[in-house]
Parts: sequence; C-alpha cells; structure tokens
Amino acid sequence: MNPSKRKICQVMALALSSVSATAAMAAGPVVLGGGSSLVAPLMGSVSQPNTEIGLFGTSEATFTYYLPDSGAGQNGFLSNVPSFFGSTVTGTVDFANSDGALTTAQVTNYNNGTIGRNSGPLIQIPYVVTPITIPLVNAPAVTSATTPQTTPNQAHSIALDDDDLCGIFSGKLTNWNQVKNPETGATYNVNSPITVLYRADNSGTTELLTRHLAAVCTTANTASGVTFVDSLTFANTSAFPSGVPSNFVSATGSGGVRSALLTIQSSSGSPAAVAYLSPAYTNTFLAPSSSSASSQLQVASLFNARNSTYYAPTAANATMAMGSSSIASPTGTAAADPTQWAPISGTNYTALANPASGYPVSGMSQIILSQCYADANVTKAVLDFLYDHYTNATFASVVHGNGFDTVSPNLQTGIVADFLTANRNKLNIGNPTVCSGKGR
Repeated sequence: MNPSKRKICQVMALALSSVSATAAMAAGPVVLGGGSSLVAPLMGSVSQPNTEIGLFGTSEATFTYYLPDSGAGQNGFLSNVPSFFGSTVTGTVDFANSDGALTTAQVTNYNNGTIGRNSGPLIQIPYVVTPITIPLVNAPAVTSATTPQTTPNQAHSIALDDDDLCGIFSGKLTNWNQVKNPETGATYNVNSPITVLYRADNSGTTELLTRHLAAVCTTANTASGVTFVDSLTFANTSAFPSGVPSNFVSATGSGGVRSALLTIQSSSGSPAAVAYLSPAYTNTFLAPSSSSASSQLQVASLFNARNSTYYAPTAANATMAMGSSSIASPTGTAAADPTQWAPISGTNYTALANPASGYPVSGMSQIILSQCYADANVTKAVLDFLYDHYTNATFASVVHGNGFDTVSPNLQTGIVADFLTANRNKLNIGNPTVCSGKGR
C-alpha cells in the first residue's frame, strides 16, 4: 500500500451541501461519518476537488460527511445510530468529527458497552488545529495602523480584548459605545446596539470559545449572574441561570450562524452583530479555498494579554497557541487511552484555554474512529484516507486553504506510528489480533 501515489480523481466543483455524497456514487463501500460543522468545508464531498473527500475520490470507497454538530457526531458514533446525522440517514457510522473532545466517562461507557465490545477499541485523535474567529457586522470603522489584517481589502482590524469578549458574550456590553478599544483604552464612539449570535446546538465551536471565556472572565468583566463553563452548549443554565440576554439570538450550525450574520448585514438601519465561527465560514483572507468563505465577513483580531500582542485568527497563530502548551504525543500505555490524545486535561488545560502566545481562542478538532471494521474494504479506505490527511502535501494544502493547520510533527509521528502502521502498541486500525471476530 502506498497511498501517497494514489491517482487523485478529477471532479467538478459544486456548492457544499449537507451531505457530501450518495450511495449511488460509490465504487466501493460507503464510509459514513459526520458531526462538526466547523470542519465540514474541509471534509467536503466527492464533487468538490478542493476538499479532502474530493481529493480522495471513489476508487476505494465513497466517504460521506453530514454536518449536524459535534455533539451529534459524538452521539452518532458512540451509539452507532446514523439518524443523529439526519432522520433519513441509514448505515453504519464509521467515523465522527468533533471539536469537543470525548469525556473519560463517554469513552469508558462505550468500551464497556455492547457496541464497543463488538467493534473493538475507540480511537480519538487530533485532526486539525483551528482558531475560533469573532466575525463582526457593522462594527466601528477601522482606524488602527498597527492591528493585523483579518479581512480581504482591509489592512488592519477592529481589535477586542478579553474584557470585550467577556462583556459582549455575557450581555454586559450591549452597544459598541460600551466596548473598549484595547489600543486606546477608550470606548468606541459609535451608538450601535449589538446582537450576539450564538450556537443553539451542541457545538464544539462553542466549547472552544467557552473554554477560553471560562478561563479569563471574572465578575468584574462579566454580566451579573453569568459564569462561563467549558461546554458544548452556550446557553446552558450553569452559565446563564436566568437565560440568555434579550439581545442574544440563536442559530443552528456554522452555516446557520453565517446566514444569520448575512441577514443582519443586509437589514436596513445597519444593525450590529457579533458571533463566533470557524475560519472556513468567514472570508477568503483566512480561508482562501473554502467554498463557504465567499461572504467576506469582517473579523476581529484579539489581544493576548499574556504577551500584550494582537493576533489575527490564522492557522499559524492558532498553532502558536497550541505550541505554547508543549503537547506531546502519548506513548506506552497512555497511547491506548483516547482521552490522552485530546490535550485538554491536567497542566495543558490552562495553557490551551489561555495561551501564553498566539491567538487566544484556539483548539483542536478531533476525529473519532473504531480500531476494527467488519468490512476489510472499509478498513483499507479509512487507513488510506487518514494516511493522506496526515502525510500528503496536497491534503495539507487543503487544510490550510480552509483556515486550519495540520497537527504538530510530534503528534503526526505518533498518530502514524500507533494507528496507521503496525509499528508499536498494537493500536493500529485493523490489527488482526485485536480485531479478530470484531468490527463495526
């Protein structure tokens, strides 16, 4: 097997849909997955050449990707119930993508349950590094000559700091004339009420934002009664015991947030709005090859208080934030624990939630898989797809083109050695000893 020499199938570009392919297009088995809408423009479909599924083609199998949200991806995989991806979806759930990591309890319950015992061990590994952008509609005019570029044809950006983020997303700051410009220390001289758009679903994008807010927000910079918690659900009762403020509006999925922003942007009276999104849904400065970035939304830069620097939400700045935590690839017995591959616990938690340098709201999106598949053709297709994702330069280019970064070399080395080859630990997908008589 030499996946790096696979001939890439030429395909015709079409707009991203909620399902990436159909069974009728499959040359081999359908490999069914879904979950995170954050990475959906990267995953794409067989009809989109600038996506990973489009690059992989259909010579081995047809990968399909549904994009409800990270929580549905987790639940669909753990229960092997494809209807979490949509009421009409059928088949075996072969993989899921989630920007929120599985908990120890979820992994333990799966491995001890019937599905886990019959399918073989669960695998959870980092897939991409991502910033979480703060898109703006009808924000104050950009007057800075020092903040970084975040948007096409706009040399500099509106900057926000942690006090601004905590105030806006808690409801303490409801008008631009209450928001402080971190460059000057003065509030913006614009009387424009702000609508805050948040995810109504179980979103990994939400978790990456709330992880940072939980680390930096205090009673001084947050609305009374609001206490942010690291959660897939933004409007949970632990954070907002009295409910979200009246200027907050919910939307479902990354695409839903983007559509809501564009609707506000086109409304009369120039209403203002603030939200949070994957870079792949914002603009072509941050995600030049994303089919979902053509709306050219304005995006804020963020001030990192730990090193007093303004950062744009670029892939490089997200990786800088992740690098500050010195994440190492698990080895030995730790490598067999899926929770050890999602670097959000122990001493790494604070470093990731409030990094010493780099873009402050950054994280990793995970892919969740089974070590064992009943169909050998699915096993081979999954292995080859992952090998391409982690080692193929063309796939890396697509990752970068959607505003994400590839995982660090030490993580990549560990993933290839443990899960894609038989070099160590017997964790490799399809291991004949582990998978004898088992398979999803």
